[in-house]
Amino acid sequence: MQFKSVFMLMAVLLFMSSCQDQPVHRKPVEKPAVILKDLMSFLKYRQQHVKLYETFNAVDSAQQTISRVQFLKQLATGRYLPLRLQSQDQPYYQLYPVEAKVEKDIKNTLKFWGEMEQADAQAEGKSLPDFTFVDMQGNRYTNQNTKGKIVVVKCWFLGCLPCIQEMPALNELKKMYENRKDILFVSPCWESRSKVEAFLKKTKFDYAVAPDQYNYLTDQLHLSGYPTHFVINKQGLISLRSNDYLAMAYVLNREAKQP
Repeated sequence: MQFKSVFMLMAVLLFMSSCQDQPVHRKPVEKPAVILKDLMSFLKYRQQHVKLYETFNAVDSAQQTISRVQFLKQLATGRYLPLRLQSQDQPYYQLYPVEAKVEKDIKNTLKFWGEMEQADAQAEGKSLPDFTFVDMQGNRYTNQNTKGKIVVVKCWFLGCLPCIQEMPALNELKKMYENRKDILFVSPCWESRSKVEAFLKKTKFDYAVAPDQYNYLTDQLHLSGYPTHFVINKQGLISLRSNDYLAMAYVLNREAKQP
């Protein structure tokens, strides 16, 4: 009788163990057919559901766990949709194969987006090339004198409409951290001091704006899209590179909580 009880207990434990080894099949937050119906549907889905700057679980087309690096590498091919799956805790994204019949504009957008996400991720953990930003008040910011501080960098130029449209939101974000002496907000800009000065007389922007940075932004950072935001941690390493200020705000909040 005792032997039978032990046998049954072992069988139950073995069953539970085998169940735990099986991947949990999660349903998507939106059906792929709906997401890929047209470009507008895809862009709406991406805006509402995809936040790859957050910590997330990555799975392949069979919902087997893969690394973030593997996930972004595949995403950069343009052959997969990052399909968000339902979960109660940390987000899950699946590589969902895009069929040949999906319209070309969606495929091109997926590829460009995937390449950007991979490039941004590859910048993480590196240092910015040596810089000297001198703001409109003559304050100097360098790799050396900003060590030990979190540095939020916004790269832009005067003719960039999205760069200007986000400024009110960036002003509010800076205000949230106005009592944090260990957080700096610096904004290198293409144009000359006189042009930037004329712009700032009409448009409020509370970052420390550093003019005359065209060569640095193009030749050193090799930026091709604007605005581009960086969050540099207290060790002087890039925690985030993104053209999405919401991503920047998320990572800044995370870094600000670090001791």
